[in-house]
Amino acid sequence: MNAPRPQPFLEVRVEDTAGLPTLLGLCAGYELGQWRSTQFAKYLIRHLIEFIYPVEEWGAVTSATGVEMTARAAEAVYKTQKYENRGEIGELILFAVLRAHYGSLPVVSKFFFKSAANDTVKGFDAVHFIVGQQRLELWLGEVKFYSNAATAIRDVVKELGVHLEADYLREEFTWIGNKMRADGARYEEIRRLLDDKTSLDQVFPVLHIPVLITYESQAIKNHDIADDAYKAAIEAELRRHFESFRDRCAVQRVAVHLILVPLCSKRALQDAFDHRLRAAQDL
Repeated sequence: MNAPRPQPFLEVRVEDTAGLPTLLGLCAGYELGQWRSTQFAKYLIRHLIEFIYPVEEWGAVTSATGVEMTARAAEAVYKTQKYENRGEIGELILFAVLRAHYGSLPVVSKFFFKSAANDTVKGFDAVHFIVGQQRLELWLGEVKFYSNAATAIRDVVKELGVHLEADYLREEFTWIGNKMRADGARYEEIRRLLDDKTSLDQVFPVLHIPVLITYESQAIKNHDIADDAYKAAIEAELRRHFESFRDRCAVQRVAVHLILVPLCSKRALQDAFDHRLRAAQDL
């Protein structure tokens, strides 16, 4: 399936692909002196159908089906009043970034298979693929939707060590393989990668781990317009956190891509998103 790459909302403030891990620093920017939490939330809501539904069903969205599909997608995210400690927004941000900035497509949507609306979904936070110049790449994402960058870096580095162990990968691969649709794009290639008869030595060269971290940014709080002073401050801040992550990250055999998304206020984004999510659920 050749789904068009969506237009990005987040602005690239720094990008470093010279080595591994790579760095992509993104920001929502400002409008009329305010950080764009409302616009950010609106952008994420527009990704709900692609986020929840299998790729093979994206083409079913029409003027007749779109409202109902949006409502069902919104209900699949969560329906709880206590959303402050939930991480679905972070996973949706990662989904949007992977689609818009890397041109990936999801292999499966774990949210599509949730047994209850407020369940939390274990395992990798994104399962995507990219058709590279030479071969297909498998992208398994990790998200830390946090307020504090140092805490997020500490926790995700620890988690990476666990998630790249053979037993964990085999368990995830089995789950993914069982949920894939036989009519899915690149089905046979991906199933071969996930098969337990395939050595991880063959998987690691095509395995990419995008790591998305949000945090509350002092640079964003100190400014109210995306002028040169802001751009210099946010780039310096992003590079500082990148250095901290790179110093701690000991992953060697797979490609890690750090995606930093600074926020002015995590709670402001949560509130704006929750408001729109509930409106979508009532469609």
